[in-house]
Amino acid sequence: MKTAIYFDFDHTLFFNDKGVVLPQTKKLIKALASREDVILGLATGRSRSKIDIIDDLLPYFDHFVMINGSMLYIKDKLVADFPIKKEDITEVIEAIQDRHINLGMVNEVSDCIIFDDQRVIDAMNALRIVHPDVNPNFHLENDVYQLWIFADDEKDIDYMESTCSKFKCYPWHVGGADFIYPHVHKASGINVLRSIDPYDRLIVVGDGMNDLQMIELADIGIAMGNARDEIIKEKAQYVAPHINEDKMYDFFESIGLL
Repeated sequence: MKTAIYFDFDHTLFFNDKGVVLPQTKKLIKALASREDVILGLATGRSRSKIDIIDDLLPYFDHFVMINGSMLYIKDKLVADFPIKKEDITEVIEAIQDRHINLGMVNEVSDCIIFDDQRVIDAMNALRIVHPDVNPNFHLENDVYQLWIFADDEKDIDYMESTCSKFKCYPWHVGGADFIYPHVHKASGINVLRSIDPYDRLIVVGDGMNDLQMIELADIGIAMGNARDEIIKEKAQYVAPHINEDKMYDFFESIGLL
C-alpha cells in the first residue's frame, strides 16, 4: 500500500520562532523519505521561492502544493496552476479605497504591496520572508495566485470578507489574512496531484485554518498541538505535540506510522 504524507510548512515543519527545522522533524522526514511506499508532500501558503530556507530537506519531497493549492508541482515540474483573474483583483483594490487596508499580491517568484507599511514589515519578519516591493500595478504585469490583506484589526478583515465574496479568507496573524478563491485550497491541490500520481492512503499534518480541508480529506489527519483554532484539533484523528517540544519522530513512532 502506497501512502502520501503531506506536511504544512509554517509552525508544522518549520519552527518559525527559531527559523529552523527541529532535529526530530528532520529525522522524521529522512526516515519517511527512505521508504519506497511513501510519497512525501509539502502543502503551504508559501510559493516555491519562499521555501528555500529548508533547501537541505527539499530533495526528500515529491509533491508540492504551493500558495494554498494554486500552484502544483511534482518534484520540479509545474503540473497545474490557478491564477486569480485580473478583474477580480481590481475589484479588491477598489474595495480598499479610502480605508487603511493594504493589499499584497503573490506570484511564484515575487510579491508586491500597494503601499509601504510597517504592518507588512512586522508580518514578514514573523514569517522570515523578504519584505515585498511596492507596486500597485503588479497584477497588470504578472500572474497573481494569492492576495494578502493587511489591516489594523479583525473588523477590517471581516469587512473585506463580506465585501469581496469571490474570495475565501484565511486569517494568519492579527489584522492579516490570505485571500484565495474558495475552490482553490490545499485539499483541492492534493486531489489534483493524486489524480496524476496515485496512492492508496493520505496522511496530513497541519496547524492552521488553511489546513482544515486537507485534514478533513485525509484518511489520517494530524493537528499540531500548537494549532491556533480548536476546530483543527477536533477534526483531526490525532494531535501531535506542540512544535517547540521537538517530538515529531517519537510521535509518528508512537501511533505506528514508522
